[in-house]
Amino acid sequence: MTTLSLAEITAGVCELKDTSEQVAYLQKNNSKELRNILILMYDKKWSFSIPSSAPPYTPSVVTESHGMLYREARKLAYFVTEMKEGENLSQVKKESLFIQMLETVDKADAKLLVQMLEKRPFPELTADTINEAFGEIISEPVDMPPAKKKRGRPPKKKVEE
Repeated sequence: MTTLSLAEITAGVCELKDTSEQVAYLQKNNSKELRNILILMYDKKWSFSIPSSAPPYTPSVVTESHGMLYREARKLAYFVTEMKEGENLSQVKKESLFIQMLETVDKADAKLLVQMLEKRPFPELTADTINEAFGEIISEPVDMPPAKKKRGRPPKKKVEE
């Protein structure tokens, strides 16, 4: 059985419409790395000591990088303002480490890291659902983006007589 990448897990949970299904899916795929990324993406109380937008990087083309984020995620503490791990690193070093991480992991996982850095939660996955799955891990949820609307035909306009 192959382990799903963190990007595959978040994509999979967003496809589920029912909250109880999302909770069960998150619990089935539970890992410290997944919880940490969701906390950093969804909780206002954690901030980053690096710019909150995507740095210039070259996405990985290595197919063996699938699942690499599980190993690389331990470095996330270097970039979190409230953590001591990165306090002795220069700003340039932190930023270059983050770029190296983005270039090492699978390109879908790199997009997930950028989304986390930008604090852009998934419209289909709420902080309440994450808290239901993992306990109260998100204490100050960020503002949620509006839910994506279904694509389809625009409503027909009524013709006035």
